[in-house]
Amino acid sequence: MRIAYKKTDLYTLTSKKSRTNKVIYDDSIQSLKFNVLNDKHVEEKLSFSKFIVSADTVETYFDRDYKTDMTKSPDHFIFLSALVNLQKMIYLLMCERFNVPYKKNGKERFKIWPINVDVKMNGMIRRKKNLMQDFKINAIEKINNTKYHISGESSSDSTVYIKGTALVYLI
Repeated sequence: MRIAYKKTDLYTLTSKKSRTNKVIYDDSIQSLKFNVLNDKHVEEKLSFSKFIVSADTVETYFDRDYKTDMTKSPDHFIFLSALVNLQKMIYLLMCERFNVPYKKNGKERFKIWPINVDVKMNGMIRRKKNLMQDFKINAIEKINNTKYHISGESSSDSTVYIKGTALVYLI
């Protein structure tokens, strides 16, 4: 259930279970550009509206813009964009887990190194507005005071699924 709020970089809302979530607005943009053939670029830009972070999950909402020089390439969400976005989602979740304030222009606090990634696609996401990607942490294991092993899973609009493990370093 949403409570009334004034749009700022950060506010909280409370669910029926009295669980507090943080909603982060940072109006960030993620750009991905690559080429398969010389001078045949594929480009996707994600424009984020908000991130909702709890103790073990994070959701992000965004719009996307797709451009390509490739022949007969449909306008679709690129799974590589989901992988890149996952880095930030995990970063925000680690801020919550370790009680580190997220500052969009602040000093880097974590390094996230994926070590095992499994991507499954049940179709193509063609929508451009108000897409959602989530991530749920399944396990976190402390290796030492500055190094953790995490596992989790992500879904982009219930179509692109990512499972994996990563090392998280506190810096």
